[in-house]
Amino acid sequence: MIQLFQKLNDYIYKITGKNRSKKNSYKNPVFIILASLTLVTILFAYSNHFLNSFHFDDNHTIENNSAIQELNIINFFKDATTFSSLPTNQSYRPLTTLENTIDYKLGNGLNPKVFHIHIFLTYLIVCALLLIFTKKLLDKINFSKVNQFWALLVTAFFGLLCVNTETVNYIIQRAEIVSALFVLAGLIAYLSNGFWRKKLAYLIFPFIGFFSKEMAFVFAPLLLLYFLIFEENVDLLHFYRKNEFKKCIKSFIKILPAFILTVIYYIFYSYMMPSTFSPGGNSQFNYLITQPMVMVHYIVTYFIPYNLSADTDWVAYKSLFDYRAISGIILITLLFYIALKTSKKKETKLFSFGILWFFISLLPTSSFIPFAEVLNDHRTFIPYIGLTIAFVFGTNYLAQKYLSKNIERKTIQSVIILAITLFLGLHTYGIRERNKVWKSELSLWKDVTIKSPNNGRGLMNYGLALMGKGDYNGAITYFNKGLELNPNYASLYINLGIATKAIGNNIAAENYYKKAIQLTPTSHKTLFFYGKFLIDEGRLEEGEEFLLKSLNISPTYTKANFLLLELYHKKNDWEKLNKLAEKILKKLPNNDKALKYLDISINKESILMILEEETKNNPSPEKYLNLSFKYFQNNNFRGTISAANSALQLKSNYPDAYNNIGIAHYMLKEYDLAIKAYNNSISLKPDYKLAQNNLANATKAKKNMDSLLNPSAKNRTSNYFLNLSLTFYNDRNYLACINAAKKSIQINPSADAYNNICAAYNQLKEFENAIEAGNKAIKLEPEHRLANGNLKYALNNIKTLNE
Repeated sequence: MIQLFQKLNDYIYKITGKNRSKKNSYKNPVFIILASLTLVTILFAYSNHFLNSFHFDDNHTIENNSAIQELNIINFFKDATTFSSLPTNQSYRPLTTLENTIDYKLGNGLNPKVFHIHIFLTYLIVCALLLIFTKKLLDKINFSKVNQFWALLVTAFFGLLCVNTETVNYIIQRAEIVSALFVLAGLIAYLSNGFWRKKLAYLIFPFIGFFSKEMAFVFAPLLLLYFLIFEENVDLLHFYRKNEFKKCIKSFIKILPAFILTVIYYIFYSYMMPSTFSPGGNSQFNYLITQPMVMVHYIVTYFIPYNLSADTDWVAYKSLFDYRAISGIILITLLFYIALKTSKKKETKLFSFGILWFFISLLPTSSFIPFAEVLNDHRTFIPYIGLTIAFVFGTNYLAQKYLSKNIERKTIQSVIILAITLFLGLHTYGIRERNKVWKSELSLWKDVTIKSPNNGRGLMNYGLALMGKGDYNGAITYFNKGLELNPNYASLYINLGIATKAIGNNIAAENYYKKAIQLTPTSHKTLFFYGKFLIDEGRLEEGEEFLLKSLNISPTYTKANFLLLELYHKKNDWEKLNKLAEKILKKLPNNDKALKYLDISINKESILMILEEETKNNPSPEKYLNLSFKYFQNNNFRGTISAANSALQLKSNYPDAYNNIGIAHYMLKEYDLAIKAYNNSISLKPDYKLAQNNLANATKAKKNMDSLLNPSAKNRTSNYFLNLSLTFYNDRNYLACINAAKKSIQINPSADAYNNICAAYNQLKEFENAIEAGNKAIKLEPEHRLANGNLKYALNNIKTLNE
């Protein structure tokens, strides 16, 4: 393959007239052209991912983690709980938290584009460092006269690897990329000799990487591997032999500072880890016997990314005698043996180094620590650096060994170029397709349900995505499918509670929430969602109790803090509102929401007052609609109608405003007006399900009312309508009360009927009509005590209004 580079070199030098003294230099014109082409291809491959949304663990580490809203560097390095709002996931990764905070600030909030740009720039730096590291390594062993081209080939293969798409798209997994950056930087510094090695300055880079993610712990073992293979030329297959073992000891002594640093940091790291952290796995043995086949899977998907899934349905094997466990152990043992055997031979050292790099850097996630998921594609980011080195130089060894006589043939050269182009081209296509999958929650989890149909969590998350689109019935279907696989999965019950409440089945919803709490009584999310449900149901005291329990477990849980602020504001509990706002501001001094509620608590401004003021100062259809809804919540139905009409004056084709008017008239028992408003709403939005349901209810209520007020029905006497009038009055249905009383009068005029009309008009504040009815009552029965009282009340109010 070297001949291919040399021929291309000769051709470019000929047409450019460049100095051939820069043959093994980054300034080589051929290299510059190919490196630029590689960069452009990587940019093209990832050009459609920058608007992709947050996913999965981004929820508790970024979206609902209030800690990243304030740039408090010292606190990040002192307090591991700032990494996540989920106690079981609170790991000590302050550098990752700092990066998330910077991007949050730069994007003025949760703007995924800013996060993706930052991560992608880091990814490009990793690719550049891989290029530098590989060339330095090749120069060290005098591999060829054009080492920069080999380094570029390794970089192109890694940079355009389809499996890396998950790591680049999955925002919180930026930690994998940053860890790789500092591991490579440390190795480059060590290979640079001089100051870096003598003064141990190379240790600065892995030390920084430790604060990003535990993956940086592999630096010391990888450095030892380099020493063993390239500097001491150890025969790793026979390391136990006296001479080889001495070399091993010598190598270990030389890189001992790296191991000491790692051990010291690990002790510090263990001390900083919250007691609540849990990797989530169960049986250590079952996890361990599964990992050999997981490694085989990683190797296969490197070359053929045929079934990539963001959340696989792999489970740990239950027995060592499972054929998959046996097959995995045999295959990995064979590959490990080959890697050790090839460590001695000069032509195969790079292959051995790459394979052993792959195994070593998988140890943090594929060994004795059982994680909740037996495999994840982002775990292979650093391991794939080694596998890429092994693939490139292993292939080169085979080509030199079996095709050396034919390598000069144009046909063979064309085949090699075509194979490289095809590999990179297919992976570029794969990257763009996977970027599309990661675009939204809906697309990502739909893909998971197809690739991993036995994953209950994947089915649940797709249900969540459907629920986010308003498809509650579809969501419930997938939640129930998930329950069939994971009957004790508390999150599924929470989401079933949310979905069933949305379709109006509140009793079933509460049962689901209680079941979730029964399964995970110490989950802050479970407690929060039940508390929210109780608040929505008007059971404010109970809701407050569960929110406080949630915050007791996870004090930084943004949703619980903010909902509790809203609850205290709703209750006009100024003292508690003030204390909670101040508590939040101690950790987040510039939090806009906490500052707003602190000001509200001091000035004692009710929600309605604030809305009225905001709407008056800066009117908009949406604000009037919100005000209309708030009036409705306060049982001010006339205010609801008035605010909704104001919204219509600004936006005449506003179906939601007509719907609010309809609801208010319905509550006032003004069914004809409600029906008219609902019809207006539906005419503007024919598929408006809420308005359609409301119209059906209003039509049914009107039909019942008409039936009650039908004078032609049997037994509809004057007394029947008089009693009906009183019933309507007690139900606060004053218009119906008046109509029933008038029907009673049509059959047989009475002072009682006129009195009911007078009383109803008083409630409607139509005092002139009340006076007219009261006078008619007294004319029929001068001593009628109630009529005289109601008439007096109407006259006094008219007098007050006139004054």
